Formats: sequence, structure tokens, C-alpha cells
Amino acid sequence: MGELRWQATLHGACALALLGCLTEQRYHVLDGEVEVTVDTPPTYFTEDDEPIFRVDAPFSLRITAPSDADLARLTRELAGKTPNYPRLPWVALRDLGLQLDYALTNDSDRALTALVFVNGVNEFQFYAPGQEDYNQWERRVALAPRQRITGTLTELEMDELAIDLATVVNGAPNSNLVVDRNSQSSRDPRVAPYAPVVIPGLVGVRAGIETTVAEHVLLELTLRVTDHEDRAQPRGDASWMLPQAAPFTPIVPEEG
Repeated sequence: MGELRWQATLHGACALALLGCLTEQRYHVLDGEVEVTVDTPPTYFTEDDEPIFRVDAPFSLRITAPSDADLARLTRELAGKTPNYPRLPWVALRDLGLQLDYALTNDSDRALTALVFVNGVNEFQFYAPGQEDYNQWERRVALAPRQRITGTLTELEMDELAIDLATVVNGAPNSNLVVDRNSQSSRDPRVAPYAPVVIPGLVGVRAGIETTVAEHVLLELTLRVTDHEDRAQPRGDASWMLPQAAPFTPIVPEEG
């Protein structure tokens, strides 16, 4: 667990001669996993004293290193654009096209329900919801014994994670409203005013599983990356030592 393992690197090529050559795009495929086992201790207990087993891990992209001149430029150009960051992001929204495929396997002889969740990480912060808060993306599924299910977070959904994270950091007064799957930050008039002019792109995710039983449940992740702006570092080359991202605890108004 931790940094996603590089599985393959493919390069775009010229199309058929009649169509000419397309602009080269670099595609990267990365994979990783996280699991609940029979030895996993409870993370917390509900008000009804029901144990909750929650396991997650950070998965980080390999990013090309900005030069000192790049960082100086990003600092100079900050004014009025992203007030809650020390500079503009090196990886901005849509510099990388991300798609996250997942497979969830109940490797036990017991039927159970599991929550799959994903929270975004940018250069500066990552989303760190509390026990009662929404994750940025989540899906609760019922699994029969030995059942395996698969799914995909599309590039549009991954972009929404980046937009939502930037929006809550920029002062949106109700984080649960922003990250709710029924709310699209760019189109929701209650949320859109808090989106900064420049949105940091994702440089990773925190993903995991939550269950009410300690059984063997495995979450496998495959992150497909389209590199539009030469930000993904090829395997074997030294990647950027990213700044330590700080946890962002959701802001949720008290019920009056």
C-alpha cells in the first residue's frame, strides 16, 4: 500500500496515414490494493456499539519535478486566484486525465456489506472526513460469499473530486453539501461561488473499505493516467518529492 505500482507505460502513435499524426499523449497504468482481514481491529464503534472496520491508504502518482523557476513563477502568479494555497499548483485540473477502476472481492464464506470510498489528494491537502461525514466518493454494496464486483470512476468523476476539494478548502460553509454525489460543484449555485479560479489537480487518492465485520475483503485499484501536460514521471526516473499534503477536515454546520 502507498504509492501505486507502475504497471505499464504506453505511448500514442500516428493514426492511419490518411488521418495524419495526432498529438502524442502518454498513458500510464498504475495499480494497488487495500484489504480488511479477520485480524483487522475495529476503527470505531457506533452509538449502538456496533464495530466498524475501516481501512484506507494513500496512493500517490509519480510527478515530474518543477524547476525552481517554475515554482517561482507559480508563486508570483498566485495573486487573487487560490488564496488558501502558498502558490499556484504545478498540477492543475485536467493537466492529467484520471480514470480509477476498482474491483471489490469478498474472499470469505460470509455474505456482507462493504463501503468503497475514495477521497482526493492534491499538492497541498487531502480530504479527511470524520466518522459521520460523507466521503468524496462512496458506494455501499452487498456482497455474496466469494463475490467480486467491479466499477469505474470516470475522468469526469475524478475531476469532480478535484473541484470539490478545492471548493471546500476555499471556504464553502458546508463540506457535506459540496461532496454529496447529487451536487456538481461547477453547476450548483449554492457551491459554485466558492470554487477558486485555478483548481489544483489530483496527484493521488486515499481509497479504502469500510465493513461491519472483520472478514477478508480486498479492494484492487487501477488508475489510468492520460498525461496532457508532461506531469506524470516515467518509471525509472526520479519523481518529485511532493510537499506533505495536510488533511482537510470537513466543515459541517451544526443543526439548529
